Amino acid sequence: MFDAPQTSQPDLAAALCATDTPDALVVFNPSDAVQPQAPAACLLRCLDRSAGNLGVKGCAWLKSAARGQPDVTLLRGERCEQNLKVDAVRCGVAGQEVVVVSVASGSNDANTPIATPNALQSGYEAWNQVRELSDENEALADEVLQNYEKLNLLFDFTQRIAHVTHVEEVETLLLRRLAELLRSDHVNIVGSDDTCRRLDRSGNLRECETPSELTDLVHHGRKAGAVIVRESEWARIMAGPLRRLDDKVDVVAIQQPLSDPDFTSGDLQLMESLLLFGGQILSNNELHQRMRQMSIEATRALVSAIDKKDHYTFGHSERVSLLARLTGAELGLPADKLSIVEWAGLLHDVGKIGVPEEILSKPGKLTDEEFEQIKKHPEMGYEILKPISDFQSILDGVLYHHENPNGTGYPRGLRGDEIPLCAAIIHVVDVFDALTSSRSYRAAFSIDAALEIINKEAGEGKIDSTVVTAFLAALEEYRRAHPRQFEAEFAQEAD
Repeated sequence: MFDAPQTSQPDLAAALCATDTPDALVVFNPSDAVQPQAPAACLLRCLDRSAGNLGVKGCAWLKSAARGQPDVTLLRGERCEQNLKVDAVRCGVAGQEVVVVSVASGSNDANTPIATPNALQSGYEAWNQVRELSDENEALADEVLQNYEKLNLLFDFTQRIAHVTHVEEVETLLLRRLAELLRSDHVNIVGSDDTCRRLDRSGNLRECETPSELTDLVHHGRKAGAVIVRESEWARIMAGPLRRLDDKVDVVAIQQPLSDPDFTSGDLQLMESLLLFGGQILSNNELHQRMRQMSIEATRALVSAIDKKDHYTFGHSERVSLLARLTGAELGLPADKLSIVEWAGLLHDVGKIGVPEEILSKPGKLTDEEFEQIKKHPEMGYEILKPISDFQSILDGVLYHHENPNGTGYPRGLRGDEIPLCAAIIHVVDVFDALTSSRSYRAAFSIDAALEIINKEAGEGKIDSTVVTAFLAALEEYRRAHPRQFEAEFAQEAD
């Protein structure tokens, strides 16, 4: 009479107790954690419609079933004392046995249908299938939710990385996102030169020794050219290639404790996609930095060639560029504005390429006509740089760097706030470097003498007093922090 199909569904008994099917009695053996529910036929015939009467008014068969030990010897064939057809099946639920009693309700006719053990077992199997599908759906829903969260992080990564231009920042942002997406506190990147860096708890990359468990994995990761997973004695590691410019390949490794769930196929695909995308961004940025460096070097070569037209001012533009950036930083300018000031300082005298060399290097005082030629160099520089799209932001600094706040400057005679800040900064540092450099008609002023003249001109409205204050602070800080460089750049010609 008894079969024992096993199921791992811990809530099956509770579900059967809550069923509306009248022919079901569920009993835990030996636990009584779930109150048995008597079949409807038993409630009507024996128990005065109350399951609480089961132990008092129930028949011997029903009492034995309620104890989880249905005694077939108490039956007449397949019938109880009330001549109702009965049957039972025992199932294992969550490590305990559950007895389900089926009682035919309504008629004593031998043809009255009854839920047989086979039917009950089929019901359990159907229940298990439903539960399995439910569990699968729940797991799928969790996976969809996790993927949705990952997509949000990926979208955030692509949004943020679009505004990052420095290779180091791209690397850091990439590894931070990998750590978040894969929920790992251990992320390493091993470079093509085998140097290793680790993402610390504050989200910054720090140099470190390559962990021993990564040495072999890095080699295989480069060789395989795909994401691979390995287990060490204490961790589960997923590693993949990060391809850089010039076919250089770094390896990124994500580590998790063995107690954490296994990496999924979705995790592998996510890491592979992110490393592929990140590698492309890094390669583009590295190429951009290389091209930018080439542009800087070409520009510096051009500026150096112009400065060489007058050996007395050789290196002038480089020094003005440096001091302009330091002064801008003292004024609190953001990084993009500092870059503009720096480039404008470097190129502020590019227009002198159109000034005859004999005028630039003439000993003694210039004639009025010769000075008018000199005064054209801001506009000539403007016209030279104007066609270059990348230099649009520095044009004002080049054009107006000889304007005076009191309106006596050139080429437009601008006054006060009409003068762009970039131009005002270049004007101040240009005057300082000119004073501390030797000329064909005079020796260089000392640093102190030059600063005295600058303060005087600020008081007369010839240069911006606010910029002068920032310049003096920046110059003093540079002299304190870099005494040798300061001496080499600005004091070698002083009396």
